[in-house]
Formats: sequence, C-alpha cells, structure tokens
Amino acid sequence: MAADLPLYKAESHARRPRQNKRFILLCAFFGLCFIYFLNARITYSSPSSHHQDAASPPQDYPSPLSGQVSIDQPERPHTSLDPPLVDHKEDVTPTVAPSTHANSHQAVNQPFDESMDDVVINNSNHYTYLLIVNSPANAIERRRLIREKYFGLRNNLLPCMKYNADIYYKFWVHGGPPKPDTPLRRQYEAEKMEWSDLVEMPASTRPEQANVLAWVETSLADQGITYDYLILQDIHAFIRLETMKHELDSGVIGDNTESPFTINTDAPTNIVWGTFHGDARDNDAVVVGSQAVQLALQHRKEIEAASAKNEALLTGMFKYYQSMDPDTLPSSLTTPPAMGEDQDPEAEALERGQLVPEFIREGGPDVSPRFIRWENNVESVHAEDIVVSQVYQSAEFIDLSRWTHSNPVKVCYRTASRSINQLPLEPLDDDEDVEQLLKEEHDEDADDDDPDNDDDLLLNDKHLPASSDALLDSSLSKKLSASSLAVVTSSFIYDACMEPSATRAAINKRDYALKHGYSFVARSAEFAQEAIRGERKTVWGKVDVIEKVLPKYEWLFWLDMDAVIMNQDRALEDLLQDVKQRYPGGAQAFDDNIDLVIARPHRDPMINAGVFLIRNTPWSMQFLRQVQKTTGWFQKGPSYEQGAMWDIMRQPDNEPHVFLLDRDDHTFNTFPTYYQPGDFVVHFAPTSVPTMRPSRASTPLTRSSPAKRSPKQIC
Repeated sequence: MAADLPLYKAESHARRPRQNKRFILLCAFFGLCFIYFLNARITYSSPSSHHQDAASPPQDYPSPLSGQVSIDQPERPHTSLDPPLVDHKEDVTPTVAPSTHANSHQAVNQPFDESMDDVVINNSNHYTYLLIVNSPANAIERRRLIREKYFGLRNNLLPCMKYNADIYYKFWVHGGPPKPDTPLRRQYEAEKMEWSDLVEMPASTRPEQANVLAWVETSLADQGITYDYLILQDIHAFIRLETMKHELDSGVIGDNTESPFTINTDAPTNIVWGTFHGDARDNDAVVVGSQAVQLALQHRKEIEAASAKNEALLTGMFKYYQSMDPDTLPSSLTTPPAMGEDQDPEAEALERGQLVPEFIREGGPDVSPRFIRWENNVESVHAEDIVVSQVYQSAEFIDLSRWTHSNPVKVCYRTASRSINQLPLEPLDDDEDVEQLLKEEHDEDADDDDPDNDDDLLLNDKHLPASSDALLDSSLSKKLSASSLAVVTSSFIYDACMEPSATRAAINKRDYALKHGYSFVARSAEFAQEAIRGERKTVWGKVDVIEKVLPKYEWLFWLDMDAVIMNQDRALEDLLQDVKQRYPGGAQAFDDNIDLVIARPHRDPMINAGVFLIRNTPWSMQFLRQVQKTTGWFQKGPSYEQGAMWDIMRQPDNEPHVFLLDRDDHTFNTFPTYYQPGDFVVHFAPTSVPTMRPSRASTPLTRSSPAKRSPKQIC
C-alpha cells in the first residue's frame, strides 16, 4: 500500500499541468472572441463620425455635394473637396415602367426627365451661353463624355433637334477628318450622323482663338445665332459648367474666394475671363462676352501687331489694354461708331469707359488660380477650382465629374415622345405611371376633343400601350403629334464607298425631320454588335434598332442608309392619311388593325424592308420578337432580315396587322429607275449595296434645296 502511494502521487502530478494548459487555452480563446466582438461594435458604430473628422471639409465651407459654390459663403482657405459619398439606398428597389410588350422593364431615366415647372423654353436663336470645344477628329470618346457629363446626353434615342434652353454648344473639329477607309473614319462619320453637334473645319485651319472667334461672328451669325457669353475650351479640359453659369448669372465671379469680381451691369458682356500667361495655357479655357469678342476682332490687327508670336488673341488684347492708361487709349479702341460731336460729354465718357473690356485674370501675381492643370489626382482639385486642363484619360475625366459633383446643364427640352394628347412641354419620364397619367389627362381634356374634325390623324385606343388598353373606351380618339413620330436610319458604314455619301444622306433625313418637327435617330451600335454576337449578318442590326427606338414613339419611319428623301415637303401625317384612305376597309379599319405599312416593288418576289412605317403597339413588339427568332434567315442572303419579316408577316395571326402596298413603286419606296418627279423617297437598293452616292449635279443630299433632278449613282 505504501509502495502504491508514490506511484499515485506521481501520476497525479503528471496530469495536473495538462488540465491547467487546457483551461488557459480555453480562456484565451474566449478572451479573443470578446475583444473581436467589441472591436466590431466600435467599427460599425463610428464610420460616419470618423469620416467626417478625417476627410470632410469644415462644416461652414461650401459643400461639394451642392455642385456649385454658394455666393453667400464667407471666404475660406484653399480646402480639399470631400470625396463623393455613394448612397446605395436608392438602388434597393428598382423602379419599373410600363412596357408595350412585357409586364415591366427596368426604367432608364432620359436626359429630359426633370420637372418642367420652372422651365423657360427658348424659342429664339439667342443664347446666354455659347460653348465651343476645340477638338481633333479622333477624340470621339472624349466628345461622348462631354455630352454625357456636361449635358446629360447619354444617347440619341430622344435627340435634341433644337437647342431651346439657354446654352448652345458645338465641337469645333480641326485638323481634318481621319484617313479614309479606316475604322476610325467610319466611327467619325457615324458620330456626325448620330449627333448634329460637330462643325468640321478645313484641315488648314488652326485651332486658335482668333479663328474660333471669327467663325462665331461669321458662320454662326449667318445662321442667326447670337449669344451673351462665349465659353471656349480645349477638348482635354474639364469645366464645372454649372458653377461657371451660376457665377456669370449672379454677376459675381469667385464670390467665395479671396478676390471676387463684380461684373459691370452697364456692360456685362464686355469681359474676358482667362489666364493671360502668354503661353499654351491660355488656350485651355477662356470666357469672353459678346461685346469683347467684337472689340477683339475689330482691332485684331492692332492687337496682333503688339503681341508676341503665337500669342492667343485674347491674351494679346489683355496685355495691349493693360499697357495703356485708359484715359490715353487711342480713340479707335474706345470710340463707339455712333458717337457724334453733339453727344453729352458725361455720356461720352461713360460710353468710352464701357468700351474698355474688363479682364478677370486667373492666376495673377496675388491671386490663387481657379483655372488649374491636372495634377494626376482628384484630391488636388479644390472647391473653388472651376477649370482643370490637360485631363487626357477618360477615367480621370469621369472621376473629376464625380469628385466635383457636377450636374448636367440642359441644352434642350422636348415634348413627350409618345404623346397621347399630353401637355406640349412634358418631358418623357420612363418612371411615370402611364396609366394614371392617361386617366388624369383624359379627365382634363375630354371636353376639348373634337370628334368631328376629319382633318386630324386619329389614334385608336387599341394602339395604346398594353398596360393602358383598358383606360380609354373605343369612342375616344387622340391626335397624333409630330413629336410622336421619328425618322430612323442606320449610321453603320460598311466600306469606303459609303463614307462621304452616308453622311450626306443622313443630313438629308435630318433636315426633313427638322422641317416637320420629327425626331431623327441614326444608330450604328446595334449593327456593330452583330459582329460580337457572331450569329447573323450585320444587316440584322436594323431589327435591334427598331426594337430599341420604337417604344419611345408612336410611329417610326425607317429608311435604310441608302434611301434619300426627294420630296421634302411631304409630311408623314399626310402620307399616313393617304395610306389610310387607300386601305380597303377605310381609315377607321386602318386605325383598328394596321401596325405595319410596307411595300413590295413591282418586280420583287417579296417585300423590300428598306423603307416602312411601323406603329408602337404590343403586336409590333411581338412581331419584332418573332422576326428575331427566325434563325433560318440569320445567314441566308441576300434577303436576311427582310426574308424573315416577309415570312412572319404572312402568318395568319399577323396578316391582319399589315398593310402591304403590293407592286407599289411610288408611295415611299422608289427605285432609281422608276423615279418620277414628286416621288417621296428614292431607295438605291437594286444596285449593289452601298451605291447611293448621288452626283454633284443632283441635290437631294444638300441643305440648300429639295431634290428636283433624277438621282444618279457613281459609287
């Protein structure tokens, strides 16, 4: 027994450390878990306060979220902007809008979806602001970003046919177009067709201030365009356009800075706002009033004679006036043309003073510049900075727009595209409750309807969007407005032959749309995507385009790229009215049934899908879906999508919705050999595509006059 005791004690001492070690490890584990829990609680509860303390500017500094600098803020030191905060709460519940061919779609906000309550429509050719962007032809991507970030123009589905806000803009393209028969040239020509905002200068014209100012005062003036302030920028500059407009509108430049400038109310447009360094920086951006522009051009020779070589005209103007005492300036620089000998001396002195421009210099000896150069990070851009130049990367341009919280400036307002007796200036908003809108307008306008007016083109309730069919009874008719019609074409160029002629053909169609108040939509992306898809011939992009554009309008008038409108006076409303009367069942039966109007030429075995009218109805959208699924025609030439349309439209369920103009060569799809004076559209389809370049003797593709001669092909 005694011998057993030591053995027992030895065994007991050997096991005790193992028990202690397990206990210690267990306590350590729970301790670490507790510390991790506390740390998570602290981190979760304090990100906002930490962000505010570490990164946000002082609370009394103008907030970058406002998108502009308030003129009521006190002066503050040069402080960095706070990085933009992204709020994802709005993304939790996506907004959907009614569709004509499905229960719902993700809503896509258009650039015209703001409230119209305080909008002033500019129906004149005078604009407060004229923005001219110096650009080489190859800067396609930067021009796209400027449209989107400056003006909210993300696509051309609802195009600006006329600038009816307070700003007018153009891209002043210098250096000539890209080399012919290159992908870049085709992209450039497509851009010209899709956006009517490029002005192409001769290759020999240099992008100098003097040349741009001369163009503004001659070419634009000949079009009747006048303005108060000209904003001239290089394509690689970024301008906080909304802030710049705010300061000019308020009459105080840089009110929250150390050296604010108050514009003379007696001569507000006789100012020049720039850098005046005497080097290339002066061409990055400048703002000049219309009166100062006229003075600069009027005295250009004297200014250039006193300027350094290659010095910008407005910089030379600044130095010229600064070098002289205003009281001793030559009379040629200060005497207005109308000043006579009998004028009151006091009035004469006042008028002489107003003819001396006021110069707002950025980056002077004692002033912090607000026109800065890009320093490769957004943190170097401060709240008071208004121009950032030499921004070469697209991603950096986008970052600057976000960092400065720049809001787009509207260049146009439009009527609702699918107008069903809507208010004339109500912008299209895909998020609107269409059913409620139609109910309200029906209640408000029911007394104004005139069912006895046979001259109006009527819209039957059957052709309202599917989600609205039950809202209006069959006795309610609505007028078809020009804003609900669109002329649609392709801007995708296949080869070098089409490079010059396609753009002229697009101008022909755009001029027609402008004349009658229609939208003009040219598209190339849907054709280009066919190469990525790799299943079908490029021409199938036509069906994609129609599916994309049709829901936004009442009727589409599709014309192939090689179709030219010869009779510019014939309105689509008149064409539809004529087709209605020719329909075997009459106008009412047409309204009740027909959604597609298409022709089969005299000698063709099937329809020609180069020109047709299609209405926005549930049947049309379903018809297009059926065409898209007709795989047998994906690679089957020469008809491709045309053959698919021919097969689908002849199905028993579809025939009642199609008005086939059989063996018709003159209504709206005339081949060149059958052309007669007065025919509406000439389609160059019979020859190998593309071959529609008219001769110079023919005039259908010029702006000056409608075509009166027979079209010719030289391609």
